[in-house]
Amino acid sequence: MKLITLTLKFILISSILLSCTSGEEPANKSTQGPIYFAIIAPFSGPLSEFGWSMLRGGRMRIEEGKDQTLLNGREVKLIALDDRGKAGDAVRLAKNISSHQSIIAVIGHLTTVCTLSAIPTYNSAKLILISPVATGDDLESIKSPYVFRTILSESQQAMSLADYIYRSKDRKKVALIYEDSSLGNRLKNSFLSRSKEIGLYVKNILVEDNPFSNLTEAIDKIVTLKAGAIFLAGGPRLAALIVRKWPEKIDRPLIFGAYRLISEEFTELAGKHNKGILAAHPCIWRSDFEKGRDIKNRYEKKYKYSMDWLAIQTFDAVDLLMWTINKSGVDPDSIRGSLQGLNSKNKSMQGLAGPIYFNHNGTLARDVNMSLYTGSGWRLREEGVVSSRQ
Repeated sequence: MKLITLTLKFILISSILLSCTSGEEPANKSTQGPIYFAIIAPFSGPLSEFGWSMLRGGRMRIEEGKDQTLLNGREVKLIALDDRGKAGDAVRLAKNISSHQSIIAVIGHLTTVCTLSAIPTYNSAKLILISPVATGDDLESIKSPYVFRTILSESQQAMSLADYIYRSKDRKKVALIYEDSSLGNRLKNSFLSRSKEIGLYVKNILVEDNPFSNLTEAIDKIVTLKAGAIFLAGGPRLAALIVRKWPEKIDRPLIFGAYRLISEEFTELAGKHNKGILAAHPCIWRSDFEKGRDIKNRYEKKYKYSMDWLAIQTFDAVDLLMWTINKSGVDPDSIRGSLQGLNSKNKSMQGLAGPIYFNHNGTLARDVNMSLYTGSGWRLREEGVVSSRQ
Protein backbone atom coordinates (compact mmCIF):
# COMPACT_ATOMS: atom_id res chain seq x y z
CA MET A 1 0.00 0.00 0.00
CA LYS A 2 2.82 2.36 0.82
CA LEU A 3 4.45 1.70 -2.54
CA ILE A 4 1.21 2.51 -4.42
CA THR A 5 0.75 5.74 -2.49
CA LEU A 6 4.33 6.72 -3.20
CA THR A 7 3.90 6.01 -6.91
CA LEU A 8 0.72 8.07 -7.28
CA LYS A 9 2.14 10.97 -5.32
CA PHE A 10 5.21 11.29 -7.48
CA ILE A 11 3.35 10.80 -10.76
CA LEU A 12 0.97 13.58 -9.72
CA ILE A 13 3.74 16.01 -8.80
CA SER A 14 5.67 15.23 -11.97
CA SER A 15 2.63 15.66 -14.20
CA ILE A 16 1.65 19.00 -12.68
CA LEU A 17 5.16 20.38 -12.82
CA LEU A 18 5.96 19.26 -16.36
CA SER A 19 2.59 20.37 -17.75
CA CYS A 20 3.36 23.98 -16.86
CA THR A 21 4.70 26.29 -19.52
CA SER A 22 7.62 28.55 -18.70
CA GLY A 23 5.11 31.33 -17.89
CA GLU A 24 3.09 29.14 -15.54
CA GLU A 25 5.81 27.76 -13.34
CA PRO A 26 5.10 27.18 -9.66
CA ALA A 27 8.44 28.82 -8.83
CA ASN A 28 11.72 29.86 -10.36
CA LYS A 29 15.22 30.71 -9.26
CA SER A 30 14.30 34.29 -8.34
CA THR A 31 11.25 33.49 -6.17
CA GLN A 32 10.81 32.03 -2.74
CA GLY A 33 8.70 29.04 -3.81
CA PRO A 34 9.84 25.41 -3.64
CA ILE A 35 12.84 24.18 -5.55
CA TYR A 36 12.95 20.73 -7.08
CA PHE A 37 15.46 17.96 -7.60
CA ALA A 38 14.47 15.52 -10.33
CA ILE A 39 15.37 11.87 -9.86
CA ILE A 40 15.32 10.29 -13.31
CA ALA A 41 15.55 6.51 -13.43
CA PRO A 42 13.55 3.50 -14.62
CA PHE A 43 10.39 3.21 -12.52
CA SER A 44 8.77 0.76 -14.92
CA GLY A 45 10.11 -2.10 -16.98
CA PRO A 46 12.81 -4.68 -16.20
CA LEU A 47 15.10 -2.24 -14.38
CA SER A 48 12.42 -0.65 -12.23
CA GLU A 49 13.49 -2.24 -8.94
CA PHE A 50 16.79 -0.37 -9.19
CA GLY A 51 15.08 2.93 -9.97
CA TRP A 52 12.77 2.56 -6.99
CA SER A 53 15.73 1.88 -4.75
CA MET A 54 17.30 5.14 -5.92
CA LEU A 55 14.08 7.04 -5.26
CA ARG A 56 13.68 5.62 -1.77
CA GLY A 57 17.24 6.71 -0.96
CA GLY A 58 16.58 10.25 -2.16
CA ARG A 59 13.30 10.50 -0.25
CA MET A 60 14.97 9.22 2.87
CA ARG A 61 17.45 12.13 2.79
CA ILE A 62 14.69 14.71 2.41
CA GLU A 63 12.68 13.16 5.22
CA GLU A 64 15.74 12.72 7.45
CA GLY A 65 16.46 16.43 7.24
CA LYS A 66 13.22 18.01 8.42
CA ASP A 67 15.25 20.73 10.09
CA GLN A 68 17.34 21.30 6.95
CA THR A 69 14.71 21.00 4.23
CA LEU A 70 14.44 24.78 3.89
CA LEU A 71 17.40 25.96 1.83
CA ASN A 72 17.79 29.73 1.98
CA GLY A 73 14.16 29.90 3.00
CA ARG A 74 12.89 27.60 0.24
CA GLU A 75 11.51 24.11 0.56
CA VAL A 76 13.13 21.27 -1.35
CA LYS A 77 10.95 18.70 -3.10
CA LEU A 78 11.73 15.66 -5.21
CA ILE A 79 10.03 14.64 -8.41
CA ALA A 80 10.45 11.22 -9.99
CA LEU A 81 10.57 10.80 -13.76
CA ASP A 82 10.56 7.43 -15.48
CA ASP A 83 13.08 6.99 -18.30
CA ARG A 84 12.36 3.22 -18.43
CA GLY A 85 16.10 2.67 -18.85
CA LYS A 86 15.84 3.84 -22.46
CA ALA A 87 18.05 6.52 -24.00
CA GLY A 88 15.24 8.05 -26.06
CA ASP A 89 13.07 8.54 -22.99
CA ALA A 90 16.04 9.99 -21.08
CA VAL A 91 16.58 12.63 -23.78
CA ARG A 92 12.88 13.47 -23.96
CA LEU A 93 12.68 13.98 -20.20
CA ALA A 94 15.87 16.03 -20.16
CA LYS A 95 14.41 18.36 -22.78
CA ASN A 96 11.10 18.61 -20.92
CA ILE A 97 12.64 19.65 -17.62
CA SER A 98 15.39 21.89 -18.99
CA SER A 99 12.96 24.80 -19.45
CA HIS A 100 11.56 24.56 -15.93
CA GLN A 101 13.61 26.86 -13.77
CA SER A 102 12.17 25.48 -10.56
CA ILE A 103 14.12 22.25 -11.27
CA ILE A 104 17.66 23.15 -10.34
CA ALA A 105 19.35 19.73 -10.46
CA VAL A 106 18.95 16.20 -11.75
CA ILE A 107 20.00 13.00 -10.00
CA GLY A 108 20.36 10.08 -12.38
CA HIS A 109 20.29 8.12 -14.56
CA LEU A 110 20.62 4.45 -13.65
CA THR A 111 22.47 3.45 -16.82
CA THR A 112 25.49 4.98 -18.50
CA VAL A 113 23.72 4.99 -21.89
CA CYS A 114 20.81 7.06 -20.58
CA THR A 115 23.18 9.41 -18.78
CA LEU A 116 25.33 9.96 -21.86
CA SER A 117 22.29 10.61 -24.03
CA ALA A 118 20.87 13.29 -21.75
CA ILE A 119 24.06 15.16 -20.85
CA PRO A 120 24.15 17.49 -23.91
CA THR A 121 20.68 18.78 -23.01
CA TYR A 122 21.63 19.35 -19.36
CA ASN A 123 24.82 21.08 -20.42
CA SER A 124 23.01 23.47 -22.78
CA ALA A 125 20.51 24.34 -20.06
CA LYS A 126 23.23 24.72 -17.37
CA LEU A 127 21.36 22.13 -15.35
CA ILE A 128 23.43 20.39 -12.67
CA LEU A 129 23.56 16.61 -13.01
CA ILE A 130 24.68 14.37 -10.16
CA SER A 131 25.33 10.85 -11.45
CA PRO A 132 25.39 8.54 -8.39
CA VAL A 133 25.25 5.03 -9.89
CA ALA A 134 26.35 4.96 -13.57
CA THR A 135 29.87 3.48 -13.72
CA GLY A 136 30.56 3.28 -17.47
CA ASP A 137 33.91 4.59 -18.68
CA ASP A 138 32.29 6.50 -21.54
CA LEU A 139 31.25 9.21 -19.10
CA GLU A 140 34.94 10.05 -18.65
CA SER A 141 35.00 11.51 -22.17
CA ILE A 142 32.20 13.99 -21.51
CA LYS A 143 33.47 17.52 -20.98
CA SER A 144 30.66 19.27 -19.15
CA PRO A 145 31.22 21.58 -16.18
CA TYR A 146 27.72 20.77 -14.89
CA VAL A 147 28.13 16.99 -14.56
CA PHE A 148 29.48 15.39 -11.38
CA ARG A 149 29.73 11.64 -10.85
CA THR A 150 29.73 10.41 -7.26
CA ILE A 151 30.66 6.80 -7.98
CA LEU A 152 33.93 5.34 -9.25
CA SER A 153 34.12 4.32 -12.90
CA GLU A 154 34.79 0.78 -14.06
CA SER A 155 38.33 1.78 -15.06
CA GLN A 156 39.02 3.28 -11.66
CA GLN A 157 37.84 0.08 -9.98
CA ALA A 158 39.85 -2.25 -12.24
CA MET A 159 43.09 -0.29 -11.96
CA SER A 160 42.77 0.01 -8.21
CA LEU A 161 42.20 -3.73 -7.91
CA ALA A 162 45.37 -4.38 -9.92
CA ASP A 163 47.28 -2.25 -7.41
CA TYR A 164 45.67 -4.07 -4.50
CA ILE A 165 46.57 -7.50 -5.85
CA TYR A 166 50.11 -6.41 -6.65
CA ARG A 167 50.67 -5.30 -3.07
CA SER A 168 49.73 -8.81 -1.90
CA LYS A 169 53.14 -10.51 -2.10
CA ASP A 170 51.84 -14.03 -2.73
CA ARG A 171 49.58 -13.05 -5.62
CA LYS A 172 51.95 -11.84 -8.32
CA LYS A 173 50.49 -14.23 -10.91
CA VAL A 174 46.92 -13.44 -11.87
CA ALA A 175 44.40 -15.24 -14.04
CA LEU A 176 42.17 -12.66 -15.74
CA ILE A 177 38.98 -14.38 -16.75
CA TYR A 178 36.69 -12.27 -18.88
CA GLU A 179 33.51 -12.46 -20.86
CA ASP A 180 33.41 -11.03 -24.37
CA SER A 181 30.97 -8.24 -23.55
CA SER A 182 31.30 -4.47 -23.38
CA LEU A 183 31.62 -4.68 -19.60
CA GLY A 184 34.08 -7.56 -19.72
CA ASN A 185 36.33 -5.87 -22.23
CA ARG A 186 36.32 -2.53 -20.43
CA LEU A 187 37.33 -4.14 -17.14
CA LYS A 188 39.90 -6.36 -18.87
CA ASN A 189 41.57 -3.51 -20.74
CA SER A 190 41.81 -1.26 -17.68
CA PHE A 191 43.18 -4.06 -15.49
CA LEU A 192 45.76 -5.05 -18.13
CA SER A 193 46.84 -1.46 -18.66
CA ARG A 194 47.58 -0.92 -14.99
CA SER A 195 49.13 -4.39 -14.57
CA LYS A 196 51.60 -3.62 -17.35
CA GLU A 197 52.60 -0.38 -15.63
CA ILE A 198 53.32 -2.04 -12.28
CA GLY A 199 54.73 -5.36 -13.52
CA LEU A 200 51.88 -7.64 -12.48
CA TYR A 201 51.88 -10.91 -14.45
CA VAL A 202 48.46 -11.57 -15.96
CA LYS A 203 47.21 -14.43 -18.12
CA ASN A 204 44.04 -13.72 -20.12
CA ILE A 205 41.40 -16.41 -20.27
CA LEU A 206 38.29 -15.78 -22.37
CA VAL A 207 35.00 -17.48 -21.61
CA GLU A 208 32.35 -17.73 -24.27
CA ASP A 209 29.15 -15.78 -23.95
CA ASN A 210 26.49 -16.78 -21.46
CA PRO A 211 25.91 -19.69 -20.70
CA PHE A 212 29.74 -19.83 -20.75
CA SER A 213 29.99 -23.24 -22.39
CA ASN A 214 33.82 -23.35 -22.12
CA LEU A 215 33.93 -22.45 -18.43
CA THR A 216 35.23 -25.86 -17.33
CA GLU A 217 38.10 -25.52 -19.80
CA ALA A 218 38.82 -22.02 -18.50
CA ILE A 219 38.94 -23.29 -14.91
CA ASP A 220 41.41 -26.03 -15.97
CA LYS A 221 43.66 -23.30 -17.40
CA ILE A 222 43.58 -21.40 -14.12
CA VAL A 223 44.51 -24.55 -12.20
CA THR A 224 47.41 -25.25 -14.56
CA LEU A 225 48.62 -21.66 -14.27
CA LYS A 226 48.78 -21.97 -10.46
CA ALA A 227 47.55 -18.41 -10.20
CA GLY A 228 47.63 -16.63 -6.88
CA ALA A 229 44.50 -14.64 -7.70
CA ILE A 230 41.67 -14.43 -10.20
CA PHE A 231 40.45 -11.10 -11.52
CA LEU A 232 36.92 -11.34 -12.86
CA ALA A 233 36.11 -9.05 -15.78
CA GLY A 234 32.42 -9.74 -16.04
CA GLY A 235 29.15 -9.87 -14.19
CA PRO A 236 27.81 -11.71 -11.14
CA ARG A 237 26.59 -14.77 -13.05
CA LEU A 238 30.08 -15.62 -14.32
CA ALA A 239 31.56 -15.22 -10.83
CA ALA A 240 28.91 -17.46 -9.29
CA LEU A 241 29.44 -20.19 -11.88
CA ILE A 242 33.20 -20.18 -11.32
CA VAL A 243 32.86 -20.78 -7.58
CA ARG A 244 30.17 -23.43 -8.08
CA LYS A 245 32.13 -25.38 -10.70
CA TRP A 246 35.55 -25.14 -9.08
CA PRO A 247 36.99 -28.65 -8.35
CA GLU A 248 36.36 -29.53 -4.71
CA LYS A 249 39.81 -31.06 -4.09
CA ILE A 250 41.75 -28.08 -5.45
CA ASP A 251 42.22 -24.88 -3.46
CA ARG A 252 40.72 -21.94 -5.30
CA PRO A 253 42.58 -18.62 -5.47
CA LEU A 254 40.85 -15.53 -4.17
CA ILE A 255 38.53 -13.97 -6.73
CA PHE A 256 38.59 -10.20 -7.12
CA GLY A 257 35.85 -8.25 -8.85
CA ALA A 258 34.25 -4.86 -9.34
CA TYR A 259 30.97 -3.40 -8.07
CA ARG A 260 28.87 -5.72 -10.24
CA LEU A 261 29.47 -8.54 -7.75
CA ILE A 262 27.63 -6.58 -5.05
CA SER A 263 24.25 -7.97 -6.01
CA GLU A 264 21.56 -10.35 -4.87
CA GLU A 265 22.03 -12.23 -8.14
CA PHE A 266 25.56 -13.22 -7.17
CA THR A 267 24.71 -14.28 -3.62
CA GLU A 268 21.72 -16.33 -4.75
CA LEU A 269 23.60 -18.08 -7.58
CA ALA A 270 26.77 -18.69 -5.57
CA GLY A 271 24.87 -20.29 -2.71
CA LYS A 272 27.17 -21.98 -0.22
CA HIS A 273 30.17 -21.70 -2.58
CA ASN A 274 30.82 -18.11 -1.65
CA LYS A 275 34.04 -18.00 0.35
CA GLY A 276 37.12 -16.21 -0.89
CA ILE A 277 35.36 -13.50 -2.91
CA LEU A 278 36.62 -9.93 -2.64
CA ALA A 279 35.13 -6.96 -4.44
CA ALA A 280 35.48 -3.23 -4.62
CA HIS A 281 32.42 -1.89 -2.81
CA PRO A 282 30.75 1.48 -3.48
CA CYS A 283 29.54 2.00 0.08
CA ILE A 284 30.43 -0.37 2.86
CA TRP A 285 30.79 0.76 6.46
CA ARG A 286 32.88 0.08 9.51
CA SER A 287 30.99 -1.67 12.27
CA ASP A 288 31.29 1.45 14.44
CA PHE A 289 29.73 3.82 11.88
CA GLU A 290 26.69 4.60 14.00
CA LYS A 291 25.22 7.30 11.75
CA GLY A 292 25.08 4.96 8.76
CA ARG A 293 23.71 2.08 10.77
CA ASP A 294 20.99 4.25 12.33
CA ILE A 295 19.88 5.65 8.97
CA LYS A 296 19.89 2.18 7.46
CA ASN A 297 17.74 0.85 10.28
CA ARG A 298 15.21 3.68 9.90
CA TYR A 299 15.15 3.23 6.13
CA GLU A 300 14.44 -0.48 6.39
CA LYS A 301 11.77 0.04 9.03
CA LYS A 302 10.08 2.69 6.91
CA TYR A 303 10.24 1.11 3.47
CA LYS A 304 10.49 -2.63 4.28
CA TYR A 305 13.42 -2.94 1.86
CA SER A 306 17.12 -3.39 2.46
CA MET A 307 19.05 -0.14 2.03
CA ASP A 308 21.31 -1.22 -0.82
CA TRP A 309 24.15 0.71 -2.41
CA LEU A 310 21.82 2.34 -4.96
CA ALA A 311 19.76 3.86 -2.16
CA ILE A 312 22.86 4.95 -0.25
CA GLN A 313 24.42 6.57 -3.30
CA THR A 314 21.24 8.50 -4.06
CA PHE A 315 20.86 9.53 -0.41
CA ASP A 316 24.35 11.02 -0.67
CA ALA A 317 23.55 12.75 -3.99
CA VAL A 318 20.59 14.58 -2.42
CA ASP A 319 22.69 15.37 0.64
CA LEU A 320 25.44 16.79 -1.58
CA LEU A 321 23.01 19.06 -3.41
CA MET A 322 21.42 20.31 -0.20
CA TRP A 323 24.85 21.04 1.30
CA THR A 324 25.93 22.87 -1.85
CA ILE A 325 22.81 25.00 -2.19
CA ASN A 326 22.93 25.98 1.47
CA LYS A 327 26.44 27.19 0.79
CA SER A 328 26.09 28.82 -2.64
CA GLY A 329 22.42 29.35 -3.46
CA VAL A 330 20.58 28.06 -6.53
CA ASP A 331 22.51 29.72 -9.34
CA PRO A 332 23.92 26.86 -11.47
CA ASP A 333 27.35 28.42 -11.85
CA SER A 334 27.59 28.97 -8.10
CA ILE A 335 26.56 25.35 -7.47
CA ARG A 336 29.14 24.19 -10.01
CA GLY A 337 31.84 26.28 -8.34
CA SER A 338 31.08 24.85 -4.91
CA LEU A 339 31.18 21.29 -6.23
CA GLN A 340 34.43 21.93 -8.06
CA GLY A 341 35.85 23.20 -4.78
CA LEU A 342 35.51 19.66 -3.39
CA ASN A 343 38.83 18.61 -4.91
CA SER A 344 40.75 16.69 -2.23
CA LYS A 345 40.31 14.64 0.92
CA ASN A 346 40.90 17.78 2.94
CA LYS A 347 38.25 19.59 0.93
CA SER A 348 35.50 17.00 0.78
CA MET A 349 31.95 16.46 1.99
CA GLN A 350 31.38 13.38 4.11
CA GLY A 351 28.63 11.14 2.79
CA LEU A 352 27.29 7.81 3.97
CA ALA A 353 29.40 6.07 1.32
CA GLY A 354 32.54 8.04 2.19
CA PRO A 355 34.15 11.40 1.46
CA ILE A 356 32.94 13.07 -1.73
CA TYR A 357 35.47 14.97 -3.79
CA PHE A 358 36.19 15.20 -7.49
CA ASN A 359 39.00 15.24 -10.01
CA HIS A 360 39.21 17.90 -12.72
CA ASN A 361 36.64 16.07 -14.86
CA GLY A 362 34.00 16.03 -12.14
CA THR A 363 34.49 12.33 -11.40
CA LEU A 364 34.66 10.96 -7.87
CA ALA A 365 38.26 10.65 -6.68
CA ARG A 366 38.04 8.85 -3.36
CA ASP A 367 39.85 5.63 -2.48
CA VAL A 368 38.37 2.20 -3.10
CA ASN A 369 37.10 0.10 -0.21
CA MET A 370 37.62 -3.66 -0.34
CA SER A 371 34.88 -5.99 0.87
CA LEU A 372 34.87 -9.72 1.58
CA TYR A 373 31.84 -11.95 1.17
CA THR A 374 31.41 -13.96 4.35
CA GLY A 375 28.32 -16.00 3.55
CA SER A 376 26.05 -13.75 5.56
CA GLY A 377 26.81 -10.67 3.50
CA TRP A 378 29.57 -8.34 2.43
CA ARG A 379 31.92 -7.11 5.15
CA LEU A 380 34.55 -4.40 5.04
CA ARG A 381 37.98 -5.94 4.47
CA GLU A 382 40.06 -2.77 4.21
CA GLU A 383 38.90 0.82 4.15
CA GLY A 384 40.24 3.45 1.78
CA VAL A 385 43.48 1.63 1.08
CA VAL A 386 43.25 1.39 -2.69
CA SER A 387 43.70 4.62 -4.58
CA SER A 388 41.23 5.19 -7.41
CA ARG A 389 43.84 6.21 -9.94
CA GLN A 390 42.95 9.24 -12.03
